[in-house]
Amino acid sequence: MAHYDLYQSLRLDRQASTADLARDLDDRLSSAAPDDAGMIDQLTTARAILGDDTRRGLYDQRLDDPNAAEIDIDSLHELAALNVAGSASAGAGASAAAVGVSGTGRGQQFQQQAGQFARTAGAKTAEATHQVQDSFKQSKGLAIGITALVTAVVVLLGGWGIGKIFGGDGQPDFSDAQKTVNTFLGQKSADDLRNWLNDNTVHQNREDILRAMGADEDAYDSFSGMDSFFDASSLEAGAGMSFEQQAIYFGADVDEIYEEAEDEGFSRDEVDSMVIIGIKDGSDNYKGEITLVKKDGDYKIIDVTKSYSASDYE
Repeated sequence: MAHYDLYQSLRLDRQASTADLARDLDDRLSSAAPDDAGMIDQLTTARAILGDDTRRGLYDQRLDDPNAAEIDIDSLHELAALNVAGSASAGAGASAAAVGVSGTGRGQQFQQQAGQFARTAGAKTAEATHQVQDSFKQSKGLAIGITALVTAVVVLLGGWGIGKIFGGDGQPDFSDAQKTVNTFLGQKSADDLRNWLNDNTVHQNREDILRAMGADEDAYDSFSGMDSFFDASSLEAGAGMSFEQQAIYFGADVDEIYEEAEDEGFSRDEVDSMVIIGIKDGSDNYKGEITLVKKDGDYKIIDVTKSYSASDYE
């Protein structure tokens, strides 16, 4: 089926800049007849999509792909309503959703940014589930019945080709990172956790993770297993979210993250490899997230985030 072409329908110059298109559409909206509801809806939708670099990028890619799901009026409305950039209000509400346990007291900006992706996402997910219509939730290959931030982002952005925005090829393979997370979840004692994290975290924040999890041998040792820490049972790795998905969804300044990471000993490739893996219990409720980067060929944990309650990600 043919895609709905906003450029053609509204006789817009596709070569024009996003800023120029935004101004053009604003002018048209200001002069549109108040009783022409159809035109106002079309112009408003076009302004939200073509007047925003990220939404426009998602739209243009799908428009150029004859094999992509049809772009119809409903999907245009969904994309227009899609929140693809971070905001002060989103960040302010994030602390009620989850607690990050690493990167404290060291001024390590990259690791704090990595953890903030996960902490912000709890609040984002609640908003996201209201933005996406049932038809979009059921797109091919996407999870149905969102209960976690990572699944919500895949559903929200997967249909618009988010995996290809920075040159990728669709939804990434998280299997290696998920294996690392599952091994992490299998550590049953403080000694086991300490020994395992010695080889499977980055040195910059290893002590912070151990201390926050109650497994620091120089402090009060309160760790009694993952079930107790996450307040759940039958824990396993769930869905994942790549760095490019995080950057677009949370409106991150990628160049700034690269600079911060470089100062802290992380390469650009390692930053690009960063993933968030959700942790779910036996009832498929998400209880937290693990942030990892690939270093020397293996995934290393840089942040552990747990939710306050199961409802935080529902």
